[in-house]
Amino acid sequence: MRKFKYIFAILIAVALTVSATPAFAEARYGTRTSQTIETTGIAVDDKGNPMDYPVYVYGISIYADEAGSYMGVYDCDTLLELASASIYPKDEIGEASQYDTEEHWYPMPKYFSDGVGVIMFTGVGFIHYGSEP
Repeated sequence: MRKFKYIFAILIAVALTVSATPAFAEARYGTRTSQTIETTGIAVDDKGNPMDYPVYVYGISIYADEAGSYMGVYDCDTLLELASASIYPKDEIGEASQYDTEEHWYPMPKYFSDGVGVIMFTGVGFIHYGSEP
């Protein structure tokens, strides 16, 4: 009977630990990372193709070249749309300290129906993307 109490207590502790762990969405076939983004424009995927197609974005990150680096990601597929004032960023990320990194991972991926446009100021950015969760 004592063994049963110990095993039961261990099972309860494991169940509470697992249930307290935050859940994040995962892509079916894993996430990929874009090529480095250093200028304003349409993001380029890991194979060198412009990301002007529908995509799920799982997170973004920036490495600050200078203090006050900034990156905004937009749901657009042309430079003309990116330059217009009629679209709003889906997310923005910045880092105030030079040579530091900032990352945003989303609990649920953000769907970009047109593509991924990026406005970048003094930094190196990355888009973490993948297929539908």
